[in-house]
Amino acid sequence: MTPVEIIRALRRVALSPRTVLLGVLIGFGALCVLGRKAAVTNVQKDFVRITQYISPETKYYPTVNEWISIVRERIKPGQILVIVGGNSVLRGLGQPRDKIWTKRLQTELGDGYCVINFAFNSSPATDGGAVIAEALYKEFPKQIYMANAAPTQGVNPEGSLIYRFMFWDAWQKGYLDKNAANRNEKMAETHSNPLYQYQNGYVELRIRNWLDRLFYFQDFWNDVTTAHFNTVWGVYMPGPTRFLQPRNDFPDPEPDFITGVPLENRYMPATMNIELANVRGCSQYAFEEKKTPDGKWKVYEPVWAQFQVEVKGSFPEYLKKRTLILMSHSSPYYVNKLTPDEIERDGLAYTLAVKEWEKGGYSSLEYGKDYHPTQEYGDRTHLTWKGGEKLAVTVAAKVRSMSKELGYLDAK
Repeated sequence: MTPVEIIRALRRVALSPRTVLLGVLIGFGALCVLGRKAAVTNVQKDFVRITQYISPETKYYPTVNEWISIVRERIKPGQILVIVGGNSVLRGLGQPRDKIWTKRLQTELGDGYCVINFAFNSSPATDGGAVIAEALYKEFPKQIYMANAAPTQGVNPEGSLIYRFMFWDAWQKGYLDKNAANRNEKMAETHSNPLYQYQNGYVELRIRNWLDRLFYFQDFWNDVTTAHFNTVWGVYMPGPTRFLQPRNDFPDPEPDFITGVPLENRYMPATMNIELANVRGCSQYAFEEKKTPDGKWKVYEPVWAQFQVEVKGSFPEYLKKRTLILMSHSSPYYVNKLTPDEIERDGLAYTLAVKEWEKGGYSSLEYGKDYHPTQEYGDRTHLTWKGGEKLAVTVAAKVRSMSKELGYLDAK
């Protein structure tokens, strides 16, 4: 029987409204069951990092269950879990998949640790990776979470507007601590602003995540689009026909800064003034506008007071001690073009920021100040794989030190 004949036959079948409704309910129920099955299945079989094909850049919204499944499949009994969050710097932009810095970090730490990179482009410290770390804190109590930041950069406990869906997905599904007083206080202050309730689809996001807690439709569709066929076209998807392929078929598109991107495209004269303004912006609000009469930079207290308010409410209190914040210096290519006073102020700002994070109860370290401007930096902020290797060695030493202080290495 041909498809046309099948359709004609179905048209002749008299279906009662009850039959149609029953079929719809059965079909809907089956999809919910498949969604719950997908929620406990690792659909990212060869996961190394978040690529544009499994991020909102191409209209893909990973779920908390999806990332938890990656961890559960990857980690071995007795290992210390190391989750990397933060932005494109730690995601490894400009570093090929086989040379990404977190692979070197895994090598440096050895089999006693399991390193997983959940960094997003343009993500602050409280986004995706932080959500998964908290969600798995009781299941894997021996863990360290790390992210990166710039001096005076505060954070919202719910994450950024772009990636806030991860926080509320985990919140609605009961993975996050709803009794964390410091975070609840900060969230209450934010939500007291009526404009926030209508900002960037907040209300719709809460409703969607509440429904997904019941029906697991997001896990279902993520399973379909990664393993079977893609259902959504996006401007960054590969070609007008290939975008229908499963997203797992698409290779990691990250180029190699060193061999794949000409130096003139990494440090463009046309953007020099903009980049220098960005470098200056990392430190200019950390101190008073001018030096004191005795030639010292005086800390600008209002900025750091507000900073402490924000970091106080960023994470539940008991999670701060196992959180490592990396202070990412700008490339010396740009820093060295500043005036001597600005160079001094820039260096002091990062050192001060480390102390302020530690004052807030976190671990912190700075890196990049002495890195090679073109061999170890790919542009103003991102590292080449060579710079990534250097960072991995530094971070591994800090992670081992934190593990010892936290009692993770104590023999049972």
